[in-house]
Amino acid sequence: MKIIISCSLAGLALLANTVFAGGMEGYGIPSNISVYGGASAGMATNEGACLADVTSTDCEDSPTGSKYFAGVRATPNNQGFLATPTGVIPASSLPTIGVEFGHMDLGENTAKGHVGRAAPGGFDSKLRSELSANYLSGVAYVPVAPRTELLGKVGAAYWKQNGSKTVTEDADFNTSSSNSGVSVLLGGGAQVNVTPNLAVRGEYERILGTAADTAYESDADLLSVGAVFSTY
Repeated sequence: MKIIISCSLAGLALLANTVFAGGMEGYGIPSNISVYGGASAGMATNEGACLADVTSTDCEDSPTGSKYFAGVRATPNNQGFLATPTGVIPASSLPTIGVEFGHMDLGENTAKGHVGRAAPGGFDSKLRSELSANYLSGVAYVPVAPRTELLGKVGAAYWKQNGSKTVTEDADFNTSSSNSGVSVLLGGGAQVNVTPNLAVRGEYERILGTAADTAYESDADLLSVGAVFSTY
């Protein structure tokens, strides 16, 4: 995680330097291609620990989740106009597309369980499921107001899930596992431009079937708000 944060900060610093230098044209990239990066935080949900034991109770998720992301998008020239069968429209009112990659920390889910004989016999256990993911997705942007656009994304997430069961009274019942795989990522939200280079983004994302084919299999969600820094 420290390496990811360091790389993200270094990337944002490079991005800011490029922005003040006037965009990416000097690097041979067309002027209608913008590069962006950002970070978001919010509420994460994954129910792996709750589902790992049929006796589970008191399911709780971590209070927060977060992500770091970067991407490229093709944007029309804001000064351009296009002729359509219904008349001339500004190019900036058209939908645009991009590609985004990032890292998501989806927090920890815990629950209480029971092992051995049915209560009041046996022992109480504590179940834990920790989840993170790296993702790559396509993103579509649809302008709905002068500075506001809706966005939707579809992609793939490479998730990593660590699970454990701890029984204080009898360590012979303790178990742990580490699982990884690829699942579908879906998302949607809105982005509001504060300045030409700064936007506020709110979005909801879901990864389908994390920890597939294990006792911890569940969907995972992240509802977040964050800042996006971009070139012109």
